[in-house]
Amino acid sequence: METTNASPPVIDPARIAPVLADLGLAPEALEGGERSAASGESQALLLSVAADSNASRAVRTDLLREADERLSETGALLLLIEGRRPQSELVEWRNALWPLFHAGAIYELDDSGCRRRTLAGSASLTADSGANGSAPATLMFLRRREHVMSPDATVEKFDQNAAGWNGEPASPGYPHFRWMRRFVGCFESLPANARVLDFGCGAGWCGIEAAKQFDARELCFFDPSPEMVKIAEENARANGISQATGRTGFGEIPPFPAEGEAPFDAVISSGVISFAPDATLWLEGLVGTVAPGGTLVIGDIQGTSRGMQRRRRQKALLPARELNAQSASEVRAGLEARGFHYQSGAGYQLTRPFPEAMHVNETKLKGLLTYPLLWSNQLAATTNRRLGFPGPDAFDSWVMSFVREA
Repeated sequence: METTNASPPVIDPARIAPVLADLGLAPEALEGGERSAASGESQALLLSVAADSNASRAVRTDLLREADERLSETGALLLLIEGRRPQSELVEWRNALWPLFHAGAIYELDDSGCRRRTLAGSASLTADSGANGSAPATLMFLRRREHVMSPDATVEKFDQNAAGWNGEPASPGYPHFRWMRRFVGCFESLPANARVLDFGCGAGWCGIEAAKQFDARELCFFDPSPEMVKIAEENARANGISQATGRTGFGEIPPFPAEGEAPFDAVISSGVISFAPDATLWLEGLVGTVAPGGTLVIGDIQGTSRGMQRRRRQKALLPARELNAQSASEVRAGLEARGFHYQSGAGYQLTRPFPEAMHVNETKLKGLLTYPLLWSNQLAATTNRRLGFPGPDAFDSWVMSFVREA
């Protein structure tokens, strides 16, 4: 395995020029070993694996150690694997590098050009790689998990996608979008006149549904993204909730309750813990927002579902939160250790092939299957809550309710 030790790797710079240009990296960042002024660590590190390497555990362990030692906290790791590599091998590399590093893009190089694959899709970057006659290669672009899931990166991503996460009322998927928020927000009956906190509110729909259903005295909500908080405030006003207060902040150090404010009668958190770099710190922040004797409703994606496990086996590129997901049993154990008593739980959003069918319904069938798919999910979620069937691995999401010790 060739690496950027004392000298640069034996790689023609023209061969990866389209990749460097796409990532906004100067060639000298690799060739000259650009370093962080504070630590002397690399800002961009290129490591390569020979075509005849079997990507053994020893090879991957050595590469991971070198990358961890040499790359800065915000640096870019470029892993060049000689030859055309099957998806299964790229999955092995992804698994070997996670949770230290997260793969954000894959570039396929040959003498005809360069093609980029990301979660958003694929695209040809150039008709000519600049290195005619060179053997094919696959390059994985990675960053440290802590950087990908850092506060700054989270705010930037949420701000950019805020409008899309609000849901589009005219879209075929909107009835299902709203049902999921209502299912979580109204999962547990809340006392009338309660003070409710939406912990990591997004567009605010879970808290809004709870406040409307149970006649809450006050609704508070927060999110790391100022854009999301703005949308949540607009949604609350549009739904007739006058006593609504939004703030920005993170779950690890929540902005509610502030000094002099009381914790809440009910706290709802949906789809948030999987974004937390440290689930322990996040749970500690959550605990302090719930009043003694108060109700907690929490939900998130189920990383151990059949569909999620299949995606992990077949796809080298996955969202960081999907790889970072906590199972319902893990979260339940963490909360019970902190003085919460489990009340009930359920899975919702049936796993494969339901997400795929919903995508086809929205993109190709003009909503023809919207309600049959919605009714199937509603029936399955209700049956799971009441009878425990089908099991948790049949759902891509879970929700649970707890009561904090008085």
